Order: sequence, then C-alpha cells, then structure tokens
Amino acid sequence: MKRFITTCLGLGSLAAIGACTDLSEKLVSNLSNQYIQTQNGLTAGTNAIYQQLRGYYGREQEMALSDMGTDIFTNGDQVSSGAQAWFYLNDYTSGLNATDGRIQELWNPMYVLIGRANVVLDVGPNTPTGGDLTAAVKNSRLGEAHFLRALAYFELAQQYGDVTLIQHATGNVSTEATRTPAADVYKAIIADLDSAKALLPETQADWGRVRKGAAQHLLAKVYLTRGYKSYGEGNTDFQKALANADSVINSGRFTLSPVYADLFCGTHTTDQNAPDPNRQGFCNVLNWNRQNAETIFSVQYSYNPQQYAPCGQANITDCDNYLHLVYLSRYDNDNNIGVGLPRDLNNGRPFRRIRATPFLFSLYDQTRWVGTPGQSDILDTRFDGTFQTLWFASTSGGRNGSTTCAPLPQGCTSGAVVSAGDTALWMPGYQVDTNYRKTKKFSIYVPCANQAANPPVQCGRDNKLARVYGWEVGPSMKKQQDNGRTGGVADQAGGKDVILMRLGETYLLAAEAAFKLGQNQTAADRINVLRARAASTAHKADWQTYMLVTSAMINLDFIMDERARELAGEMNRWQDLVRPGPDYFVARVQRGNFEAAPNVRTFHALRPIPQQQIQGVTGTPYPQNPGY
Repeated sequence: MKRFITTCLGLGSLAAIGACTDLSEKLVSNLSNQYIQTQNGLTAGTNAIYQQLRGYYGREQEMALSDMGTDIFTNGDQVSSGAQAWFYLNDYTSGLNATDGRIQELWNPMYVLIGRANVVLDVGPNTPTGGDLTAAVKNSRLGEAHFLRALAYFELAQQYGDVTLIQHATGNVSTEATRTPAADVYKAIIADLDSAKALLPETQADWGRVRKGAAQHLLAKVYLTRGYKSYGEGNTDFQKALANADSVINSGRFTLSPVYADLFCGTHTTDQNAPDPNRQGFCNVLNWNRQNAETIFSVQYSYNPQQYAPCGQANITDCDNYLHLVYLSRYDNDNNIGVGLPRDLNNGRPFRRIRATPFLFSLYDQTRWVGTPGQSDILDTRFDGTFQTLWFASTSGGRNGSTTCAPLPQGCTSGAVVSAGDTALWMPGYQVDTNYRKTKKFSIYVPCANQAANPPVQCGRDNKLARVYGWEVGPSMKKQQDNGRTGGVADQAGGKDVILMRLGETYLLAAEAAFKLGQNQTAADRINVLRARAASTAHKADWQTYMLVTSAMINLDFIMDERARELAGEMNRWQDLVRPGPDYFVARVQRGNFEAAPNVRTFHALRPIPQQQIQGVTGTPYPQNPGY
C-alpha cells in the first residue's frame, strides 16, 4: 500500500516549520530546530520539503513555464482574457515582464522549499540516531534534503540565470540580497547532488522518497546543461553527464515500461465497452500503476481531500494536481463539434490553456505509420500513448448533419443516428475526402493540409466548423488526464502523480551527452532502445526496417525531435530548448511556433526576475535580466 509523504502547511520563518503530518498521518506541530533534532522530527522536517514541491509541480504555472512558448506547444483559446490572459508567455509580447504572476509562482515556491531544506541540512546532522531513526534512515533524510535543494536551484538557474544562493537557515527576515553568478549556483547544485548520491539508498520503503538513481539522473542533466555554458567544463561535463546517465541505465533498479502507453494510463474499454485496441481513447487512471518501474522520481498527489488545504486560499500551495484541465481539447456538444458527447469525467473538463503545434504533429508523422497514413499499420505507438484522438458517444439519438459537404464539411456525415458506444468524434491525423465522410456518422477533424510543410503552418485559429485542428479543437494530451477524481466532471482536484524523471529521459540525456562527445553511434544506440520499446506489437520483430537510427542521422536537432516524440507534455521542453543556448532556442521556437516566431528574441532564453523580488530588496539594487 502506498504511503503518502504528507504535508507541512505554513512557514513562519526559515528556522521553524509548522502544522505537519508525518507518514503515518499523526499530527505534529511546532517543527522547530529542536524538534528536527529528534528521531521523528528529522523525518517530519524532510517531509515538509516534499510538500513544497506541490507549490509548483502540478500547478498551471509549471505548464506555462515549461511547455508554453516552445516549438511544440502554443496557447489554446482559453488563454485570452481575465485571469487567464497570459498568452504573452507563448507569443513573447510585452506582457511577459517582471510583474507577471506566473514568473513569481516559480520563484517563491522554490525559495520556500530551499528554506525548509536549509533547516534540515543545518540541524539534521546533529540529530541522534535511535528508535526508527537508524543511521541509514538519517543518511537518507539528509540525502533527500540535498537532492530537493539541488532540484529547486536547478529550476531557478535554468529559468532566471544568476539567482540568490542561500545555503543556511536564518530566523530573521532580511531585505538585502544579491544575485550569485550562475557558475557558482551550478557548483552548489553539483555539490548537493554529490552528497545526495553518497547518502541516498538504492531503494526506499516509501514510494515517492528520493532514491540514489534520482540524484544520478539529475546530475546527468545538470552536467549536460552546464557543459553548454561559457563557465562550464565542456567535454568534462558531457563525460560526467554520460557516466551518470549510464549508471542509472545499468543499475538494474529501473526498467522501461514494455508498453509506452502504460507510463501514464491504464488499459481500458470505453464507458460503453466499445473496443479501443490502439489506445486512442481517453486515459484511464483507475488501473494505472503509478509505481511503474520506469519512474525515477515523481511528485505525489492523492484523491483524499484530507491531504490538502482547499486550493485558492491565500498562502496555500499544497493542494490538488491541476494539470488534468489544461492540455485538453474541446470535444463536447458545445459549438456543433459532435453529437453524443456531453462533457464527462473520463474525457475531462477542457480548460484549453495549451495545445500542440502542427510542428509537433509533423514530428510524430515521421515515425507513426509504416507507410501511407490511413493505409498502413501503426508503427510508433508514442503518438497514441500521448494524445487522445477518439471519443465514444455516451448518449443516444443525435445526428451529425447530413451529406451536404459544401461550403464547409461540418455537416458532412452519413447523417445516421449516433447511439451510446458508437464512435462520436475521430481525429485520424491525416486528410480524408468528402466521400469517406459521407460513409461515417461521426464527426471527423483533420490536421491542416499544410501541416507537413517545413516549417508547418497553421490554417487559422478557429477552425472547428471547417473540421480542421485549431486553437479550440484538436487531439487532447493524455499524459495528465485524470478520471480518478471523486467529484465528477467539474472537479478540479486531480490526484494523479506528476512524473518528473523517468528512465526514458535518462536514455535521451545519455544520447545528447554522447553526441556532444562525438560518440554518435553511442547516441544512436541509446535512442534505438526507446524506438524498440515504442514499436507496435505488429512490428516488434521488424522495427529496425522502419525506425532504426544510424550514427549518420545524429545531430542536435534530431535529438531534440526525438525528445519531443518521447517526452511531449512532460513539462521540460522550454528547458530543453534553452540548454544549448539562446540562439538555438530562438531558432527552434521560430521553426515550430507560428505565433511566437515574430517576437521571440535571444533575451527570452531567461525569464524576468519577479518585480516583487526587486522591490523587496533595499540597499544595492537587485539586477533585472537584460531585455526586461
């Protein structure tokens, strides 16, 4: 049975943490320095650091700062007005500035997390062992704190560059701060991860606690990132990145899921038991194994409302996973999309904040089919493991128009009655003609005809009546879907874990490091392991004929394309693109994101320092990043 690493709500100062529950959910209060020096207190203090992860991971700002405004994701139609008017994070217009709340919503939670880790790391080494706190458990708790602090600083350094490095707790509020050069921040991150690697066990009794493999995975990514920097150590960093990634791969502690779709979803039939053999329908989490052996580290959530304070309250960050709302397409009966599809729990509540670009779909098209789309087998299962393209009717009696197909194809169907369990909406991913539409009673949406152009371009934003993907309708991202919510379709309280690190990415980190070292065959070998896993059952024996990567194919763009196919929607794309440098970031965004292309500049490869931070510093001014 999973035990949940639960909450510490509130932070009176960096030296005192209050109102916590431990793993057995016994209420603990007044987590002071003195309490952390007790056997139970050290674990409770460490749990408080984990709790703060939910102040960022699983929140809308994680999606906005990690996927929005990249080559493979652009904004949806509900990022346009009121509290959701933050489309500037995608199109890089003037609204992207120091006053933007989402910029602040990464900075603040990470520094709270760092403050909690500092308390544990300052006081914890003096905690005596005894009772449940064996020497091994004590080492683990300290290793966990080192890892979590390193993770927070890595997030900050990637997004903001130079940041304030604080490595010890203070009980006093200070209004003075300076920005530490990123070179020194990276040294501190690596030192923390070296300590974590030495202290952490290979396995943990409690799922969700950091293991040694997570420290090695993160070290690989940190070294890989630093290797590109002017202050990095070049090939030495890339060699260390490759060595740490290979240590995880060869440890035997983690294994690739045999079926790609099982990483985020369980198997299922539809509500009406309609067949879905290719897993094109919604993501079912009711029989999903969140402790998949490929997962290296995840942020835990729960469907138990007692685990959380209500979201939306002032100063409350420890609430539910919100991501199930934001990656979805409109699919329901509103606006003449298709009949038989009232909004339901399985298909989700579509807030439509973000959508895939035609460029991302074009990347999947390169490997998805054996031959001509629609006339051949599925080859690469990663598209169907990532996107929902099939919806089944849950009500009966509606009709999707008639055989009239001009001037727009919104009414172009057979006109037959749609019954519960029938296909109601399908997005095949390729063009279909009107004669085909006339034989089907369901609604069909297709990509832009020029999606395959290089670079792909859009047909326009609002294309739902033309039955073409637009900013309102298109394939829904499945990786964050959550039909385990207990409050019905309107329930925003998601309980699905957020996977931050998995073995599939470790192979890609190794491939990128090997490429930078000139070891193209090693890079190809690592990628081919993932392609063999991704091959459909029908092509497990002959995937090499169609998908084999050779050393001659390896370059940075190829690796980034493969990262998109493997990791789309796992909230790391912005960081991936800025890692090789600002010029590379701009070129990729301009290539794939038609709305960002006119405005994105090299200075956008760093975020603005939050205005609240700048205004809160007295004495020597706190510098803003150039361009803002």
